[in-house]
Amino acid sequence: MNRTTAVLLGLLLLATSLLVAAPADSATPPWRGVITFDKLWSSPSDSRLTWQLLQRQSGGSWKVVETKSWRSGSGMLGKGGRNSCVNNKGWLPSGTYNVRQYDNYGGNKIKGRAFRVDDKRCPTGNRRFDLFIHTEQGAGSKQCPNRRGDQLCRWELPRYNEYKSAGCIKLAPADLTELVRLYQRHFRAGVRYSQAQVVLRVVD
Repeated sequence: MNRTTAVLLGLLLLATSLLVAAPADSATPPWRGVITFDKLWSSPSDSRLTWQLLQRQSGGSWKVVETKSWRSGSGMLGKGGRNSCVNNKGWLPSGTYNVRQYDNYGGNKIKGRAFRVDDKRCPTGNRRFDLFIHTEQGAGSKQCPNRRGDQLCRWELPRYNEYKSAGCIKLAPADLTELVRLYQRHFRAGVRYSQAQVVLRVVD
């Protein structure tokens, strides 16, 4: 056996031993993000959105290490806003969702910082789509000039109840900015993580 072969064999044996010695859960990411929208049936536009960061402990369990909560809303005002099967009016169906965070989403109505939420079927089978966690702002997350009427590019509370929505979850601009800041400490924009890593929970 020549010197080169002996070195390669030694490296192979070392790599094999490291793989055997590695714990079974070593590939598990050390962080989990959980976003929870807690519906307030008596006043949907005064619901709560909560961010929790969990850290995997040495024994494999998970510990909540960060929690932050904000006022939020979903659905239009009135009875129909609490019907999760009504497109463009009712709040989101309860359950779990994947999300993808954007730094500058360029939709027709939704712009700037936002989370795209996966489509979901409600209890009747109707598919809810075009769902987001967002606020009212323009491109680049900027507030447009104040003009007459309710503008999609400007947060105008208390003049208008901006927490009402066509089914999306809405936050005040500063609160959405804080949520994104906390999220990006451990997760990247543009990535649709598995629900084992990042999940949106919508609960009654």
